[in-house]
Amino acid sequence: MVHNKKTVIITGGLGLLGRRSSEFFALKGFHVIAIDIIDDNGGLPEGVDYIKFDLMNVDSYDLLVNRITSMTDNLVCLINNAAFNPKIEGNKTGFGRFEELDINTWNDEVNLNLTAPVFLTQALLPFFNRDGNDYCKIINIISTYGLVPPNQSIYDSLSKKSGFEIIKPIGYPVTKAGLVMVTKYLSTYLGTSGFNVNGMAPGGIENGQDQVFIDSYSKQVPMGRMARVDEMLETLYLLATSGSDYINGQIIAVDGGWTTW
Repeated sequence: MVHNKKTVIITGGLGLLGRRSSEFFALKGFHVIAIDIIDDNGGLPEGVDYIKFDLMNVDSYDLLVNRITSMTDNLVCLINNAAFNPKIEGNKTGFGRFEELDINTWNDEVNLNLTAPVFLTQALLPFFNRDGNDYCKIINIISTYGLVPPNQSIYDSLSKKSGFEIIKPIGYPVTKAGLVMVTKYLSTYLGTSGFNVNGMAPGGIENGQDQVFIDSYSKQVPMGRMARVDEMLETLYLLATSGSDYINGQIIAVDGGWTTW
């Protein structure tokens, strides 16, 4: 068990943002617990403990909490990052018209993107270390698509190149919009109990997408490009540390101005 370091929990810890965030917080001197569904830790660095767990198994959160509390008694930050989000890079099967929406796909997205962060936060509340008047941090990873609906036109050029229609489906933006309200609700509910509850809404992060998509997306951004994953880290650090002690109930868009237009 880690006693002397403050612990940050990051769900979806082996994804693009989750992995970089886990590495970043470990380098900053935090003890990190990364949670994901993959069998092994994928080479996460020293200072990062890994727990394989399916967050859709809400009824088994007591087992997850037992694992966490065996690793730390100094939990100060939970980053709810895990989510189903169809990726345009190398996989277009998750993209389709609203008329083709499948109930099982819908339920999976609701369960992981919205239900899991609500009930994981609930399960972990008693175990945050609130000694010494340190505020504890809950950070929900939203998306620009939780603030504004998808601009379907950015997929047109890739649709033409691919030979079939690509449409961002409804589940991801709806669940991320719901997580916005979870953030605001908990910020008021927990505001006098030693917690800051905030969200970060990343814009599109470059990650090996087809160049025609990168170009199309970039034209819609005032800064003229997609984000780099490392550009998310300092905002996360702000929300996880004392610099945000009087920031509560806010969603910070790190999107190059995407949501401005």
